[in-house]
Amino acid sequence: MDKDKIKKTLTGTKVTDYSYAVIFFLTFSFFAFFVIRPNLVNVFALQEELGRLHILDQGYENVIRRIVDIQSFLEANRSDLYLLDESIPSTPNISGLVNDINRAASSSGLVVDEIDISKVNLKQTCEKSKRSILTVNLGTSSEFDAAKAFKDSLESQRRLKLLQRIQLQRGDQTSSTSGSLDVKLEVEGFFL
Repeated sequence: MDKDKIKKTLTGTKVTDYSYAVIFFLTFSFFAFFVIRPNLVNVFALQEELGRLHILDQGYENVIRRIVDIQSFLEANRSDLYLLDESIPSTPNISGLVNDINRAASSSGLVVDEIDISKVNLKQTCEKSKRSILTVNLGTSSEFDAAKAFKDSLESQRRLKLLQRIQLQRGDQTSSTSGSLDVKLEVEGFFL
């Protein structure tokens, strides 16, 4: 091949047009893959992050709204908050629970024969979100009306107590009162 012929073919309008088209395609491909594509990926990632942050913002707004509602409730009921500590104290307060039971028994005419208090762990190792239970077993002898009055008196006291079990049995036949019952009660007191 002749040099002139090769030179003429390379400098022809078709070759220059194709050369410009190939160079433009290579330049455009470079910009598309290394400049435009990362920017588009960045824009879509930021748009997705914006959507997530908007959802998170709504969640925070709801939490803040609930905190404000609780705070306004506490402000409105501040004078009655001592009742919460009386109903479920932060310590077992065994003597207070026994005094409540004795007060209820004496007001109802119930004679307490025995009191058995469950084991209390003062060194809390379990999770603090659970309420702790103090179980008191009572053995008494009385009439049915006195046992009912005792139950009603326990329920009317401020400290929360739950009668877990009531067992009524006929008392001794040698007893002087005809309606005497042996009453066994299981009372649960709560503390935090």
